[in-house]
Amino acid sequence: MKTDKRQNGVLDATVRQWIEAFNAHEVTAIVRLYKDDAELFDSGMDRPRSGRGEIEQWFTWRFRSTPSIAYTPHEQQVVESGEIAVTWTASGAGPRFLGGRPFQVEGESRFTLHDGLIARQRGTYDHLSVLRQIIPVLKWLPEGVARGVYSLYLWRNGPR
Repeated sequence: MKTDKRQNGVLDATVRQWIEAFNAHEVTAIVRLYKDDAELFDSGMDRPRSGRGEIEQWFTWRFRSTPSIAYTPHEQQVVESGEIAVTWTASGAGPRFLGGRPFQVEGESRFTLHDGLIARQRGTYDHLSVLRQIIPVLKWLPEGVARGVYSLYLWRNGPR
């Protein structure tokens, strides 16, 4: 697989702007970076978000539920498919009603750009690890039960 790696460098202005807007929790600025029919999916979602409206709802909810979340990017590269892959560390505190416990997780986001806008974004990380950091009782539950608890949480509290 051919890649163009850059350590801690800026590879693409759109991705840099996305990270800056994410870390500032500027939902409007984030949404402006997506195409009208863009698709967003990450490990913490119950389903992909399609279009700017659903993407806006997702980030509004994400920042409300984890008000201190931030990304620290590490390596950025363009992979053979043309996607921009960014490895990162996300950290912050969980929802206040769950005690606001701190979390940290390593992950990767892949951005597909068309005409300077995000057409597709995929984020992968160990979501169960995050859940177990912010809800300690989940450490003692089987993985399937812990994921079921999170699915119930999304169903009751997640973006619609």
